[in-house]
Amino acid sequence: MTGGLSRRGVLRAFASLSAAALVQSCAPTAVPNGVRVKRIGYLGGGVAAQIATNAETLRQSLVALGYVEGRDIRVDTRAADADLSRIPALFEELVALPSDVIVTIASLARPGGNLTGISAASVGPKQVEFLKAVVPNLKRISVLWNANNPGAAIQLGDIEEGARALDVRIDAFAIHDAQELSQALEKIATSLPDGLLIAPAFNIAFDVKLISNFAIDAKLPHVFSSDLPWAAAGGLMEIGANSAAEMQRAAVFVDKILRGARPADLPVELPTKFDVILNLTTAERIGLAIPPAVLAQATEVIR
Repeated sequence: MTGGLSRRGVLRAFASLSAAALVQSCAPTAVPNGVRVKRIGYLGGGVAAQIATNAETLRQSLVALGYVEGRDIRVDTRAADADLSRIPALFEELVALPSDVIVTIASLARPGGNLTGISAASVGPKQVEFLKAVVPNLKRISVLWNANNPGAAIQLGDIEEGARALDVRIDAFAIHDAQELSQALEKIATSLPDGLLIAPAFNIAFDVKLISNFAIDAKLPHVFSSDLPWAAAGGLMEIGANSAAEMQRAAVFVDKILRGARPADLPVELPTKFDVILNLTTAERIGLAIPPAVLAQATEVIR
């Protein structure tokens, strides 16, 4: 790996995981007959099915740019299955293959060196905004955030800032594991907030239906980010950067790097396309009418 991160650097880099495409330049690869096949590693912190979908979009986007799979490129995939502690080891697996370029779901304030990509957008304030739009008298919301992910603390700060702008009070619950999640939900059930917000990067291993079922039973309006398929599992609202668009842009970065561009010379981009997914069946179950203005912004509606 040329110009790569040290092991300590890798651990620091992945301490701030959230949701964006990071592109890492590594060493070139050759096959025995001398034909250069570029190996692209793709690493994600989410569940395997989600990572496979993202990797397929990346693969198709590279093919659309003129690459032939098996002749020009090979895409190797690793999924952490919501266990962030596995990411450094999985990253090093991809380095050891070796990979020419590694694409991962990550966020760095200053990529530098051989890193570039699409930076994570702060969707926390938008989550608060949408909760306020469906609950006009919103005054207090409970927030669940992943305390295993230092980057999530930054997202929490953005949520708090967005809430202050709308005169909304935040009760934040730092969650390390499923036991703490259960304890937090018990407290929320007794405190009766006006809404529930699950912060970005909440990819803690548990049944994704647990929180949505809790919120439905409590008749509690709630919003998730797009780390996991929350709305499909019964969540009311899901808001986040469009992962397909991020993978398409990541393919452009990969193409430029494989053609000789230095990652440090490629400016980090912000996502430009977002998803707003609404589950109207869940809205009906909690007795919530979704305003037409909110429906008009939805990119997907589940009925």
